[in-house]
Amino acid sequence: MSSILKVNTIVPESGSTITIGESGDVIKNTGPAITATQGTSSNPITFTVTVAAKTSGNVYNGAGSSNAYFINGVEAPAILIEGNESSSYEYYYRFDQSDASNGNGGGHPLRFYLDAAKTTAFTTNVTTNGTPGQAGAYTQIKVGGYTPHVLYYQCSSHGLMGNKLINPATKTFNLSGAALTLPTGTGTANQVLKISSVSSGVSTLTFGDPVTFPTISSISPSVLENTATNVVITGTNFKDSSTPPTVDAINSSSGAIVTANSVTFTSATSITANFTLPVDGTYFLRVENSDGLAARSASALLTVSDAPAWTTAAGSLGTVSNGGTINFTVAATNATTFGVQSGALPGGASLNTSTGAITGTESGSTQTTTYTFTIRATDAEGQTADRQFTITVSHGASGGGQFN
Repeated sequence: MSSILKVNTIVPESGSTITIGESGDVIKNTGPAITATQGTSSNPITFTVTVAAKTSGNVYNGAGSSNAYFINGVEAPAILIEGNESSSYEYYYRFDQSDASNGNGGGHPLRFYLDAAKTTAFTTNVTTNGTPGQAGAYTQIKVGGYTPHVLYYQCSSHGLMGNKLINPATKTFNLSGAALTLPTGTGTANQVLKISSVSSGVSTLTFGDPVTFPTISSISPSVLENTATNVVITGTNFKDSSTPPTVDAINSSSGAIVTANSVTFTSATSITANFTLPVDGTYFLRVENSDGLAARSASALLTVSDAPAWTTAAGSLGTVSNGGTINFTVAATNATTFGVQSGALPGGASLNTSTGAITGTESGSTQTTTYTFTIRATDAEGQTADRQFTITVSHGASGGGQFN
């Protein structure tokens, strides 16, 4: 079933599109109850305003005042007025409140507002005369390009007696300083509104097919060294129309941008970028398809850091005597933790996982024995480096040993 959508406010978000309508629908304008042609300063279009009790068909029935404005005998109609975006074309409309009903109940001065709740009054080129309910009383508005698309005529003393005053101009909506001009035709199913051009601060919208921005969900590996490395990027809407996407790494501290050496398109959900990143740090990733639509990762997914590098030579750390003191230290740059990956330390010895110190009092050996073990150094990013060492326990030797 076709439906009619009433749009009061369009609130676009960054990177989003606005979809209006359901499948099979078109966008339509519905006509207001009263249409007014162009009036001049010497001969304004005049509406006769009276006040009477609301009926069940009132748009605000059950809310605000129990009374309503009747415009030319029509209860609280939406009024379409003529105007033009160029300030050189201005038209005049007068709301005559000389009828005695306008003075009942303390009076019903008709004024203009930016919203039905009267939060903000609109007074630009609005003039008033006399006292409602007495001869010569009126409120008059001059309409031009400066007049908002939608105003509300309401009683300044009572709530929700009127309705909308619509200035179509060229269907321009002012949204927090951004002016949008709607298309004059109708769209087809599943189309969206897109900006086709911008002139003098006004963006003209047209109907078009939906746009699909790429997204980035994860990468592997997430930690690199400063050498050329392939990074698999997983996400959605990657495109390869003869030209694969462009991928950049953006340093989260400096903002420096490094473009991938190469990009290989695998599928709409996977691409591979080869990076050489000479500066350590964390990086956002940005993917831009050949159609110009792009996305940046929400967080700094990529870390560039040097892996631990051993400064202690592999091989023998030294010799200790049976029952003697063990005191050796192994070291690696960038390492934050150490651990025995394989093999075993001499009996009575332990490894300090923070400092790399191997200490203790030897015990358990019955003859000269060489103990072989591998220690893994790990950095803050989880990168590792392994190295094999030995310690010899000598029976008959005196003193302990230490290797620096």
